[in-house]
Amino acid sequence: MNKQKSASSDVGKLQISKFLDDLASKNPTPGGGVVAALVASFSASLIEMVCNLTIDKKAYVAVQKRIIEYRKEASGIKARVFKLADEDAKAFDQVMKAYKSKDKLKTKKALKYATQVPMEVRRLSQELEKIGYRVSKIGNRNALSDAKTAIHLARAASKSALENVVINKKALAKLQ
Repeated sequence: MNKQKSASSDVGKLQISKFLDDLASKNPTPGGGVVAALVASFSASLIEMVCNLTIDKKAYVAVQKRIIEYRKEASGIKARVFKLADEDAKAFDQVMKAYKSKDKLKTKKALKYATQVPMEVRRLSQELEKIGYRVSKIGNRNALSDAKTAIHLARAASKSALENVVINKKALAKLQ
């Protein structure tokens, strides 16, 4: 069993390493928007972890119902922001194609979509920050640093997503 776990860990390292290499390349995608969405998914995963470390513990019987609900909310958001990472890359690619086409209407449409994706990441990240805060107050005290890390990551994801919204809105305003 250890060999199986080690092998999957190595595969994960290869995938993360490739992603980091792609991120560091001169290609515009993946970029900050993808990273913002992935950071939000890390936040959600940490919230889930703290919830899992709280569920079925005698010391936390009184908060089980709320913790289970927070875990469910975080899991749902994680799935959504993970998909939004791909959507952000696609949205940026559409913007680049639209600019190359020199079609003003197509460019406006692409920029609007490229603004909507990070706005959704921002909204969901802000929700994660709230959930993380709630979990940090009632969750397993031994995982408090994980809950706080989730909060910080959610805040970073939110601020990062906002940067993408701002730059795309500025580009859109120039086309008006």
